[in-house]
Amino acid sequence: MKRNSGPLVLTVGSLAYLVAVAQRSSMGAASLLAAERFQTNAEQLASLAVLQICVYAAMQIPVGFLLDRYGSRALLSFGALTMGAGQTLLALSSNLDQAIAGRVLVGLGDAFTFISLIRLINGWYQGRRVSQLQQWLSNVGQFGQVVSAVPFAAVLGLYGWQSAFLSAGAVSVIASILVVIVVRDDRISRTMTSKKLSLSDMRTQFIVNLRNPGTRFAFWVHFSTQSAATVFILLWGFPFLERAQGLERGLASSLISSMVFFGIGMGLFYGWFCGAHPRLRYHLVVTVALSIASIWLTVILWPGRAPLWLLVALVGVIGGGAPASMIAFDFSKHYTPIERLGSANGIVNIGGFAATAISMFLIGVSLDFIQVASSSSTALFDLGAFKMAMLFQVAIVLVGVWFLHREHRKLNAE
Repeated sequence: MKRNSGPLVLTVGSLAYLVAVAQRSSMGAASLLAAERFQTNAEQLASLAVLQICVYAAMQIPVGFLLDRYGSRALLSFGALTMGAGQTLLALSSNLDQAIAGRVLVGLGDAFTFISLIRLINGWYQGRRVSQLQQWLSNVGQFGQVVSAVPFAAVLGLYGWQSAFLSAGAVSVIASILVVIVVRDDRISRTMTSKKLSLSDMRTQFIVNLRNPGTRFAFWVHFSTQSAATVFILLWGFPFLERAQGLERGLASSLISSMVFFGIGMGLFYGWFCGAHPRLRYHLVVTVALSIASIWLTVILWPGRAPLWLLVALVGVIGGGAPASMIAFDFSKHYTPIERLGSANGIVNIGGFAATAISMFLIGVSLDFIQVASSSSTALFDLGAFKMAMLFQVAIVLVGVWFLHREHRKLNAE
């Protein structure tokens, strides 16, 4: 393979990310079946996804240090292999504890993937091209949601739990092999950091990154925009649309899949806008975040079930939040030298997934509490209960916007 084959390298890198997104979101398509298979309540069901996300978030900083030292190729391959092992364990699980262990492995492997792709892009390209590629390739990766919502869900319905998750695991192993064969870390050959970082060095570098106002600001950009789409895709979208809103499964799958296409369209716009008007990126992020809070409030306050056009608007707006979260990495690369970019992006990438974990858990606890507090006859995924629970998403976004505004003022003052 020639050293200048950047398009091929990034194609395989983005394929690995697509596969990771498919593994990450597969539980969303299987959430109702998982509730029946493991005889769980909403809080226990949420724990499947929340622990996965917590592991993902907790690993971002150590993965960032590993990325600065070993490069994208090693971490992408290891991540895909680990996710394959997790999906295989989940396929063979007969109780909730085994299922949780499988999802923890999926979260662990997933943690190695996205920031490795971002580092790969920065190793092969520079300037405005990086911003565009980050948007485009992250959008390609989001097609993994379509994989989990359509073909994976179809295999799940036709052939059952074990066949679906074993197939998903096999795809992840294949992605790992392709990464080893094709991916190279940088366009210009360079040696990754040869010095082994001690715990003291890591602590110092972490503090340097955390004191960087650009890193903190980017964290809250990611926190404010990413979680609504991820919560919907990873766990609560299918129950909300099928049980609470009464849609047929095929229509629910189509709506969730359409989030990808909304995201692609908005991602292309964001890429152009941020390149043409870099000073307005903050205002764009705030607009997107407030739009997410507003559309959720509209659906929640709508009397009874929402009409289809409003549900389409919902998935469109929250689907646009995912590519908006990529703007966080624009700020990060602007304020961070490339030798610290992996560890800095690890901090930034925690933002959206911390918000996701908090939201998913609070929604699950709320659904159980409302069911118990109302009456034993109230369905677990009752429309009224879901509306109350989804208020937590609005609160999380607004908290993120407040901190984002605060850090923006500090950034301008320094």
